[in-house]
Amino acid sequence: MPADRRQAAAHHRGDVALNLDGRAVAQVARAVEADLAMPLVERVSRHLGVASWTLRLDDQGRLRGITVLGALPPPAEPAPPPIELPPPLERLYPLSPDGPLARLVGSETATGRQLADLALRQDDPEIRGEAVRVAVDAMMRDPALERTLLGTLDAVSDAALADLVASAGGGASGLVSVVAERARGRPLGRRAAALLARLGGP
Repeated sequence: MPADRRQAAAHHRGDVALNLDGRAVAQVARAVEADLAMPLVERVSRHLGVASWTLRLDDQGRLRGITVLGALPPPAEPAPPPIELPPPLERLYPLSPDGPLARLVGSETATGRQLADLALRQDDPEIRGEAVRVAVDAMMRDPALERTLLGTLDAVSDAALADLVASAGGGASGLVSVVAERARGRPLGRRAAALLARLGGP
């Protein structure tokens, strides 16, 4: 390679120098020597992809190192922190402002956990029915809540679930009917419909 040098333009603030040697320099040398028809300066610039560089040659004119000069890239803006949603059972779901649930909990929202507790343990059938309707409607809007409930039910066989509903007495099968109707065509609705058929419902 000819003993030629090119000193890049003076550094500007924000420039950075990158030193290449060893294998990288050997690759540049082979690539540059393969096209002797082009001036050295253009050959090196084309191969490096930058116009500002300095070659370091030894006493015999052989390439020993390259310093590439370029502007520092602008600092990357920090990525916004991920939005963390609360678990489905802890999310708030709207209640009818004038409904029995809102009066009972003293709020126009209830968590999924509150709805499940009211649907399963409340003595008042009106409260239980409203809790089931609100919970099913919430699951229609929030698939994660539906998946959470289905994941819990997957551990319970249809026979065991039917025994549980039957032992609850009262309007338990009616609540299952509400779920089957309001969640018709969805996995939860299909599970409720199968349970209702086992219970001898319509």
